[in-house]
Amino acid sequence: MKLKRETAKKRAAEPPAIRLGLKPPGGGRIKWIKDGFAWDLFVLAPLLGLPLFWRKLHAWGALMLGLLLAWFVAWFLLGRFADGHTVNVTGDVFAAAFFLLDLFLGWRGNRMTAQAYVRHGWTVDHPDYAATRKLMARWKLDT
Repeated sequence: MKLKRETAKKRAAEPPAIRLGLKPPGGGRIKWIKDGFAWDLFVLAPLLGLPLFWRKLHAWGALMLGLLLAWFVAWFLLGRFADGHTVNVTGDVFAAAFFLLDLFLGWRGNRMTAQAYVRHGWTVDHPDYAATRKLMARWKLDT
């Protein structure tokens, strides 16, 4: 028969880090990237993709700008040559595309940001910590 104390002595697995520190090449301030949903990308990415450019995600920022430009061109052209129903359906399709892209960026944005910084020469702060290694493995960071 097992006693409760024997099972209570087992140490709980260490959770992954809540945030990851990245050091710039040549020294400087550490950039902290939180684990979890990127609310700033979800909410602000449709504003010309500015948060994406600030996070060194230039291709995603260009995609967001291109999608926004396509939406405006379609709105302008369809507004002149098509009926109101077609304009509304097209607007709904673009809004759905923006919403799905924003959800994707919210869920994957912090991981993509960390990968972009590492590609630009930044290094992980304290990669020897177990919690940091777990987060690095989950985000597929190679340093």
